[in-house]
Amino acid sequence: MNLIEAVLLGCLQGLTEFLPVSSSAHLVAAQRILGIEQRGIALEVCVHLGTLLAIMIVLARPITRVARDGALGLGALLRGRPMEIARAEAPLFNTAVAVIIGTIPIALAGVLFQSAVEDAFANLTMAGGLLMVTGLALLTLRLAPEGRAARVGPGRGLLVGLAQALALLPGISRSGSAIVAARFLGIERGAAAEFSFILAVPAIAGAGVWELRGSWGALAGQSGAGAGVLPLAAAGAAAAVVGAVCLRLLLDVVRRGRLHWFAFYCLPAGASMLALGLLRG
Repeated sequence: MNLIEAVLLGCLQGLTEFLPVSSSAHLVAAQRILGIEQRGIALEVCVHLGTLLAIMIVLARPITRVARDGALGLGALLRGRPMEIARAEAPLFNTAVAVIIGTIPIALAGVLFQSAVEDAFANLTMAGGLLMVTGLALLTLRLAPEGRAARVGPGRGLLVGLAQALALLPGISRSGSAIVAARFLGIERGAAAEFSFILAVPAIAGAGVWELRGSWGALAGQSGAGAGVLPLAAAGAAAAVVGAVCLRLLLDVVRRGRLHWFAFYCLPAGASMLALGLLRG
């Protein structure tokens, strides 16, 4: 993978990570079409870390509030104060707990099924079929209740986290699955979108640390350290810049109740990837 290919893939990641069109499916397709070979999922991890930076920038205020209230609430409990007092002192304490609990499913699935997930990233047929599943899921948003809950508690956080875990497979949109689940759980549109991306922070960070821990040595040995590291760093930077722009646009789309429109892209795009995968074997 050269520098230009890396930047193109980073831009593709930034365009598709936050939009509910499965960035992983598009990366699988792009690598197959362009003939780019990258061992393991190091590229996937680096571009996801770039989009993690985009989340931290765009949602800096809500992330800071959740982290602050989580620390305040925990401190109150450690001082022996009742849960009611902790919640009064830290209104978003429950949301912080929901983020922690909601991260457990994807963490467990990532560790237990790491090999299967890596193999799936070489399967364009699977990516195309699952992208069509994402499209069908988005269409169901027309049936979702209006939703009035402005905050997410531990129970709902766990269910949204289970939906997020499905996005380990290429073709299943992480943002799409999490937001669809949140909307059917009665969470208000804006809150559903914000929680979906706040929930992504520990998941993406943890996945990056886990994968780089095991692949950095092999990566550095690829015909010189610079040959492997520089393109991956460029891909991550491109994903961060483009991702920040797309995240702002996506939040507005969700608040306007138009997320289901992306189904009309996912269905034909998924069918095309499926057909291409079958033709190429």
